[in-house]
Parts: sequence; C-alpha cells; structure tokens
Amino acid sequence: MDKRQIADLMDEIATLLALKDGSSVFEIRAYENASRAINGLDGDIAILAREGKLKGTPGLGPTSIKRIEEALETGHITFYDELVANTPPVKLDMSRIPGLGPKRINTIYQQLNVTSLAELESACKDDRVAHIPGFGKKTQDKILQGLQFVRQHADRYLYDVAEAEAERIRVALAEQPGIVRLQVAGSLRRRRETVKDIDMVASVADDAELAVRSAIMDFFTSQPSVKAITGKGETKSSVVLDSGIAMDFRLVSDSQFPYTLHHFTGSREHHIPLRRRANSMHMTINDYGLFSVEGEKETLIPCQTETDIYAALKMEYVEPELREDMGEIDAAIRHELPKLVEMDDLRGVLHAHSTWSDGHNTIREMAEACIERGYNYLGLTDHSKVAAYAGGLDAAALKRQGEEVDKLNKEFAGRLHIFKGTECDILRDGSLDFDDETLASLDFVVASIHSNFNLTQEEQTQRMIRAISNPYVDIIGHLTGRILLGRPGYQLDMDAILEAAAQHGVCIEINAHPSRLDLDWHFVHKARDLGIKIPVNPDAHSLAGIDVMRYGIGVARKGWLRAEDVLNTLETEALKDYFYVRRSKK
Repeated sequence: MDKRQIADLMDEIATLLALKDGSSVFEIRAYENASRAINGLDGDIAILAREGKLKGTPGLGPTSIKRIEEALETGHITFYDELVANTPPVKLDMSRIPGLGPKRINTIYQQLNVTSLAELESACKDDRVAHIPGFGKKTQDKILQGLQFVRQHADRYLYDVAEAEAERIRVALAEQPGIVRLQVAGSLRRRRETVKDIDMVASVADDAELAVRSAIMDFFTSQPSVKAITGKGETKSSVVLDSGIAMDFRLVSDSQFPYTLHHFTGSREHHIPLRRRANSMHMTINDYGLFSVEGEKETLIPCQTETDIYAALKMEYVEPELREDMGEIDAAIRHELPKLVEMDDLRGVLHAHSTWSDGHNTIREMAEACIERGYNYLGLTDHSKVAAYAGGLDAAALKRQGEEVDKLNKEFAGRLHIFKGTECDILRDGSLDFDDETLASLDFVVASIHSNFNLTQEEQTQRMIRAISNPYVDIIGHLTGRILLGRPGYQLDMDAILEAAAQHGVCIEINAHPSRLDLDWHFVHKARDLGIKIPVNPDAHSLAGIDVMRYGIGVARKGWLRAEDVLNTLETEALKDYFYVRRSKK
C-alpha cells in the first residue's frame, strides 16, 4: 500500500466509527488526524516506518502507527475489515451521498429502516424523509440531488488513484522478457480527471512464440493487486483490481502496436471525424492498421508510431490529451496545434499553505521543498480570518507573517523568492474577508469561496463577479468548488464569469489537487482564448502536496494551454513586474 491508500483507509475508519453507535468522538478525530498527518508526510511511508521515523509525527499515535505498519506489511487493516463487516451496507452506500454526514445517516437508518439507496429514494419521493425531526423538505431535496450525483459517478475513480494502480502493473510488466513496447492507453492516457477503467497495450516481436505471450498473460493475471480474472486469452486479458477498477491488457505483435495503442487510447469522439478524414483519402483505420482502399482491396500502410499514422493522414501529431473532438482534427490538418505546456515550463508555486494556517509545514520547510524541486518562487497563501476552522489569519497575524517572509527572502536571495499572499475568503455578498488596505500590502491575492455553496446560480455568479471586480484580486482559486466524485460544483454562469475575469485581468487557477482539478478542462480553452492567464497551482498543505502540480499540467494540456498562457511559467522578476504593474494601476 502507498501513502495515499493508507491515508484513505484512515479516513474511512473515521467514517465507519462515526456510523457506529457509541463511538468515541476522540477516537474518530484520532483517525482523521492520522489521515491528514499521513498525507503530509514527505517521503516514502514504507521507508519512514521501517526506519522508525513515524514516531513523534504530530497526529500519529501508537495505535495509528500500528495500523500503518499492518497496512504496509499485509495490504489491509484488520480493524477496518471488522468495521466494514459490522456496518449495515446501506450506511456505507449513504456515506457516498454529498453533504450527508454520519449523524443524519444514522438518523435516517434508525427512523426509516431503509436497506438500500433505492428505498431511500422512495422515502424521499414519499416525503417521509422531510418529516424526520430536523430534516425538512430542503434537506430531502438535497438528498435526492445527491442520489442522482452518486448514480452519475458510479464506478468511476480519481485520476491519481487509477494512475497509481496502472503504474504498479506497468512497472512489473516492463521487466518481463519478451515485451518490446508497453503503454497505458484509454482515458488515463488522455488525462481525464476521472476514469472508469484502465487500458494497457503491450507488444512482442512479430515472430514471438505462443509460449512468450502465454507467460506474459500469466504474469499479468497473477499480479498481487488482481482480485478477479474476468477474461484471459492470447491477445487480451481482463481483471478487476483490489481497488475495484477493471483493467484490460492487450498484447499484440510489435508491427501492430501503434494502431492498437491509437485505437484504444480513444476517444470515440476523436475517432469518428478521424475515420471520416481517412475515408475522404480512400483509407480506413482501425485497431489492426491504417489501410489504403482500392475497390475491394485493402493495403496496410506501415507505421512505426502514432506520429506516422497522423502523417499518413497529412496531419500533425495530436497529443493524447487533445483527442476529445474539441477542434483538434481541423487544427491538425491546418498544422495549427499549439505546443502544449509541460511540467518543465513551471517556475514556481502560487497557492500554498503553511503552519500559520492549516498547513503541515513551516514557511521555511515549504520554501526548501520548492528549491529541492527546482522552483524559483513560492506564493504563500494562508487562509484569511473567517476561515477559523483552518486557522485563518487576521490582519495583525498576516503582518507578522510578512515580517517572517522578509527575513526568509534575505536568507534565500538568489535561490528562491517568497511572494506574500493570502487565500482570502469571498464572503456571501461577494466582498472579501480583508479590507483593501490589507490586500494592498500583499504581493498578490488568491480569492476563493469556502462557504454558502447553495446559493442560486444568479446569486453565486454575482457573488463571484463582485470578487473578480475587486481591484486587489489577482487569482480566483478553485473556481467551481467541486470535489470530484464527492461534491458537484456550485452553480455559476461560466460565460459571465470568464468574461468578467477577462475584463478585469484576473487569473483563474487550475487547482491541481486530484480531487479538484478545477478549472474544468472544458472551460480552460475558452479562458485562454479570452486572454485569461491561468496559473497551475497545487493548493499545497504539505511538502508532498507540492507534487500534485503534474495533475494540473494534465488539465492545462487538455485545455490547449501553451507555456505563455500559464502565469507561473514566468521567471521570478517577470512575475514581480506582473504583480507590481497590477497593483500600481490601483
């Protein structure tokens, strides 16, 4: 098990305890704290445990360390298994409904005796939930909306979860004798924010013996993470992994590899116009090859790579992230595809938290971690005062923090610059949590919504536009507030928001945390075309949190962003000038 999986297990234990009658609130909090502490660890958790370095970590007591060691040694936690076995399944199902916490779940279960989500939905439609003391019609309607959200996202997994599963198997397969080429395909390769399954394609030499193929398939289906085999053959095997994710593995001759990889990378929406392009040139394309067609005769067009396939169709190579039928076919024909931003283009971080608010690490530690990762600057954005739950700073504390930053900037001169900032809450009416005088004292401001998610679309849109029009707001953080697979974004008129941001010169971030990936890639291209600068930000609350930047780059690439479209590709002095010019205009 890796760090993320163990942290998730600790979170699930906390939830299961909350669903259990008579659980201690202190025990629940202990597991919640353990989850946060694990996510904040810097380094390989297995190595830290083996070297005894978990002891003394804030948030990790003897019991939680024992659970971690058990997970690392056995791949599961017996206490978790016991809690699951003793929790009514419908309670587990209800815990997936956005906004429905353990207390309300227990009340529904006790009052209505529902045994399935279908029964819960019927109870809502019969107005029985509304009549539970303390619930009402509004809560009932939210539960119905939550049930629809659960159905819509059933059997989907976050990108980083699926990526970790695929990478473990890819690394193992890469060592197998006989494999020539090996590549993850499907929606994972296209960097979709959530995926339903994993596709992987491998090749062997064209003259490889059947025994070689059989050995590779045997190895794949016997991986430790395989829970069930749902199909097995010479060219394709299908399994279900311990995480519940289905995985298809295809094994082809190396001469067929580029065609198979291209076909199973998708998307279907990309392939339909591509096939039309091929047909117009008297060609046909499928997972077996690209063929020229003369009457009844089809002749294979040899291609070594996917680039050769597109070249044969007189097109530029289309990066996997762009294969969504969002205009990439026509742009590739015209040879007008953008040179997409890459991780190496990033020069720094512009949304990060420290122990001054709810971060796990000090400013110094965060700064040193940025230096280690090759970044040139750190934008410090601890929470503002209304976020008391996150240790938000008042104006006096923000000033004291600025004094610490000044000292560190002298110490780190020539290696790293720390920009003084804040993640300032946008209040219900669209005003900001700090006054303009306080905001003007900072280098930059990230403004975000953390409350009042249930306003109408018109109210929420006007709230956001008022914040955007504040002269000291530089960046809007996690614009829609969505939590992937956990909570839909709040209602916004996206066209109006993007036009307002463009008008006021305000940036909209791509929040790179794999549970957010917000701004959604569908809107990134439009934001770019409106001239909006889009920073890729980790929203880091720990040293490890800095490393999620690569997920944000995936979204940026899906949104057609070039390096010049991304704010934090600017060098330090250029970024200083950018913020200075914005403030000098006020």
